[in-house]
Amino acid sequence: MTIARARTVTGVDRALRWISRPRLHPLPALPPDSTSVLLYSPSNLNQVDGSAIWVRSVVDTLLVDPAVHVTLPLRAPIRRDVITGPLRAQARVELIDNHPRIAARNLGLSTTQALDLIERLDAMRRFDAIVLRSFALCERAVERPSLRDRIWSCYILEPERDPDDAGYRAAMSRIAEASKYVVVQSTGMRHLLESVVPAARGRTILLPPAIPADDDAPRATGTPVRRLLYTGKFHPFYPVERMLDFLAELRRDYPDLEFHLAGDKFMRIDDDPDYPSRLETKLRTTPGVVWHGSLSREATTALVAEGGIALNLWDYRFGPRMNDLVVSTKLLDYAAAAVPIVLTRTPTQAELLGEDYPLFVTEVDEALRVLRRVLDDAELYRAAADRAFEASRAYTYPAIHELIAPYLAREPGAATASASTASGAS
Repeated sequence: MTIARARTVTGVDRALRWISRPRLHPLPALPPDSTSVLLYSPSNLNQVDGSAIWVRSVVDTLLVDPAVHVTLPLRAPIRRDVITGPLRAQARVELIDNHPRIAARNLGLSTTQALDLIERLDAMRRFDAIVLRSFALCERAVERPSLRDRIWSCYILEPERDPDDAGYRAAMSRIAEASKYVVVQSTGMRHLLESVVPAARGRTILLPPAIPADDDAPRATGTPVRRLLYTGKFHPFYPVERMLDFLAELRRDYPDLEFHLAGDKFMRIDDDPDYPSRLETKLRTTPGVVWHGSLSREATTALVAEGGIALNLWDYRFGPRMNDLVVSTKLLDYAAAAVPIVLTRTPTQAELLGEDYPLFVTEVDEALRVLRRVLDDAELYRAAADRAFEASRAYTYPAIHELIAPYLAREPGAATASASTASGAS
């Protein structure tokens, strides 16, 4: 595969960027012992998917330390606040909804515009850590001298890219050499990254997705409930169409069985352009389906906590095997709600739930047999739910914060800019 490089930036480009940039409001001064973190992801927080949930997860993980303040530039203007509403309510979080005047606002920031904005914010308040997600963003960020050596480059080893490609490896090496840390989400991903990118050795840290530790959060009771559950985006890799077939077959023997789904992000597939409309029609017309559309994380947790059997199946015809190294946000949410989960066996998911977790499958169609077993066996239902909940405790915000706390120590001499300095930098 070939890693595309940005075209040459001309004087006209620079002039247009300067003209189009909106004025920034000054950032408030922070207490002298604060740790200031900028977090940016190219995900659109108007959409509820794993990438958007990851942003909120990282913010809440960082905020476990009462000295940490997070500045969060938004890629796209706020259109709805399912994700951004809870973030805005946090006392130590600043959302930056700041978009160029000459760009179509619904498109959001380009990589260049995002990095320009980050540099402007950094001139107001020098950040102790700059946490950036995605290979493409980090590749461009390390080319900016003002940001180098404070960047935490997150998840640059992306499942959709070929780790054997020499150009990709060289680009990842450049990122690793210029980053303060390279962030991965599982031990398997760390081992693979360090094997293909020697420059990452010694600076790779773990930061998987995390979940609330709230003991009062809604949680299923362990009483078997005849419902299937799926939350997340709609893509053939997560074979919801096949899950709907399972529902139809199972309702012959369990006519009261329902399938509750949450999410409204339909991925467009080049080889199957009718996929979004076809699946949406099935969700609206299949007997037993209750499609809730987009829900907040709190509402999704409450839905799952009403009980049922969660599904986290993967179809490798539509996605690479490197996904085996990913920590699934929906898996953590299911586990935290204490429901049994029928899921694809992967090294990372077996590490999380235990090799002997009873509801693993290796092929999608095996799930139908496993679903019948758990629908008929209350003890199996409860045992799997208990195992899932106990496993989730290692992924709470405080537990994951312990992994990164040693790396958040504020650099000696790093000054928090005053409000007057911030005003002059806008």
